[in-house]
Amino acid sequence: MKTVLERADFQFIEFVEGELTTVEVRRTDNLIKVQLGNELVLVHIEFQVGDSTNPEMVRRNVGYIGRCYEKYGLPILSHVIYLRPNAGRNDPGGYKQDVPNHRFIVEYKVIRLIQLDGQSVFETENIGLMPFAPLMQSPDSMEDLQWAIQCNERTKTLSLPTDIRSNLLVSQWVMSGLIHPHQAIDGFLSEEVMQESSVYQHLVETAEASYQREARQDAIRYLFAVLEFRFDGFAVQTLRPVLENIQDLERLQELHNEALHVENFEAFTHILSMNGNE
Repeated sequence: MKTVLERADFQFIEFVEGELTTVEVRRTDNLIKVQLGNELVLVHIEFQVGDSTNPEMVRRNVGYIGRCYEKYGLPILSHVIYLRPNAGRNDPGGYKQDVPNHRFIVEYKVIRLIQLDGQSVFETENIGLMPFAPLMQSPDSMEDLQWAIQCNERTKTLSLPTDIRSNLLVSQWVMSGLIHPHQAIDGFLSEEVMQESSVYQHLVETAEASYQREARQDAIRYLFAVLEFRFDGFAVQTLRPVLENIQDLERLQELHNEALHVENFEAFTHILSMNGNE
């Protein structure tokens, strides 16, 4: 240690685990390869609703940047965009280790939407930023909700293909919901807009899939609770792979009812096998 550090004024604390996990998947929000002048670079954009605390954004983003450089070996222009008005105030935009001969500096750009001029989005007709406009700085003396309503009204008047305008309105509604109660922005979406928007249909499908997934997990948990209460816990666990492989929610609910009324564990396994689940 003295040779490595070239100094003696240190105190040994402990050995730290040096095997870094490689199977953990960390997915960035957006990673784009671009030609910047004569150089290929990666543009990294991380969207953050609120402040990240576990781990804090600095540690999290430095990790992203390190992994990206390890994999691609290209310069990385990293950005963290904070959506909610109060988020990102304390983000220093990087990490600096100022130790002689071991300096380590990682920087990324912090963008807080509340600091951007929302009015200019409409003046320049920047369609890509219109969904985020309600989260940006409103014109002088305008309340946040009033500004969100104005953004919605102005978007409705845009001369765009119907599906594109509808998708903008739905995306704007989602963004506005980060800072306003949904009952206050219910008027943002008409029935026509919801039917024409592929974004809205995707949200509905995602919500339904999430509900089905959670309902199935609950059904399996309740079924095991009944089985373990009535029968031998070790024997019940032998059925776990079979029961967890059942995708049909109605079938799981039927098995739950059977578990409540069968005379013994063998009778339940017979019912299970009779339906092709052995």
